[in-house]
Amino acid sequence: MGQGKSILKNTLIYAIGNFGSKALTFLLLPLYSFYLTKDEFGTYDLIIVSINLLAPIITLQTSEAIYRWLLEAKDDTGKQARIIFHGLTIITAIAAVFFVVYYVLTFFIDFRYTGYFAGMLLLSCYLPFLQKILRGLGKTKVFAASGILYTVSFLGCTILFLAVLKMGLESLLLASIISGLVTITFVIYNLSWKGVFSNNRFNKSEMREMIGYSLPLVPNAVSWWLINAADKYLIVLILNIQANGIYAVSTRFPAVVTLVNSIFLLAWQDHGISVKEDKENTAFFSKLFDKFITLELTLVIFLISISYYLVRYLIDPVYLEAWKYLPFLFIGVAFQAFASYVGVGYQRAKRTKHIFTTSLAGGIVNIAISLLLLKHIGLYAPAVGTFFSFLVMYILRKVQTDHFFKIEVNNIKLVSLTCVAIVFAFLTQLTNFYLDLFLIGSSLFGLIFLNKKLFHDLFYLTKKQLTNLKNNNG
Repeated sequence: MGQGKSILKNTLIYAIGNFGSKALTFLLLPLYSFYLTKDEFGTYDLIIVSINLLAPIITLQTSEAIYRWLLEAKDDTGKQARIIFHGLTIITAIAAVFFVVYYVLTFFIDFRYTGYFAGMLLLSCYLPFLQKILRGLGKTKVFAASGILYTVSFLGCTILFLAVLKMGLESLLLASIISGLVTITFVIYNLSWKGVFSNNRFNKSEMREMIGYSLPLVPNAVSWWLINAADKYLIVLILNIQANGIYAVSTRFPAVVTLVNSIFLLAWQDHGISVKEDKENTAFFSKLFDKFITLELTLVIFLISISYYLVRYLIDPVYLEAWKYLPFLFIGVAFQAFASYVGVGYQRAKRTKHIFTTSLAGGIVNIAISLLLLKHIGLYAPAVGTFFSFLVMYILRKVQTDHFFKIEVNNIKLVSLTCVAIVFAFLTQLTNFYLDLFLIGSSLFGLIFLNKKLFHDLFYLTKKQLTNLKNNNG
């Protein structure tokens, strides 16, 4: 219960900071679908996809090393300052070189949004880095506040530029830049920079060790990109930009599941890395994962059953086709979460090199399925590819981490619920109203019944934690 309370407390804090920013990708869909054409939404999606590829390469994933090292620094302010200095040095040096090259390339590339792209990319390098510093220093409340600030500023700018001023695609690009600048300013103000830029802050061996930790995470990030985004380029090449607009809408809906996952996994990462490994903790890790599997897959099964109605009643009718691809994307997101859960074992043991191989395997599976099947089954190909890529990643990571991070898994439950989800995915394609009613009713019953004890415990734990937070703040 003690560990559960600790994870729940951090989960609540991360939920406050992350809910808005993560939920925006889903909640703003009706607005996007009404004011943006398929071409514009498809272009915006490709811009975001490209930034997600380049940012990890430019930063060398230094933010991950910063976070890991700061967790160990504890109250050693001198060491903390040195770690932050190393991270800033690495990111700034590489970013400077990259943007000089980028500026030269703009003379040869005809792209209307080159300035916006550069601004968004630069912010995508520094904002996650600064937020990782907050987490590493234990400033979870400031981290949460930064998420709220980003959400409010992005939402306000988007409504103003898109709905009021009718600026089209530029609305989203400008909103991203303004909200990023506002949030970075807030984070910098709330961080102590005392001693960071002292003359004796450079430690060559420590910087080399940090780069050795983070460097394998770069190809890992690229591999994740291969799973989550590369197929969108294939859609444009093999099909068209309008098809990518439709698929972009499809991928936004699993953000509901990703939202829940990311909040929990942030708290789990903090806890899983920092606590010592013994029989009691290992048993807790296994029990927690079992509950997570049950909740995750029963939630996914329910979301699959209402996929058609989500798109029909929330999105402009021109995008209705997007609902067909949701079921396998939902299942894929579930296994993405399972892979991330066991993947904490690599970070705990500082074996980040092994993260890359499993992610690369998943990326190859996704690309192969998309290449082979896009012409034959259309947008079903990347959706199915996403599911199988994360399934492969989870299996490989589980097998590897069992040697140094043993977590017991009820594989009968995992396989059974996954099979039910797949059956539901096929049945929903029949679009029979009475069958849909049965699927929705049975999945909702399963979600509540199989998680009733978890919901009961979470309710009382959450109530207690909120009361404690209120009393502490009061």
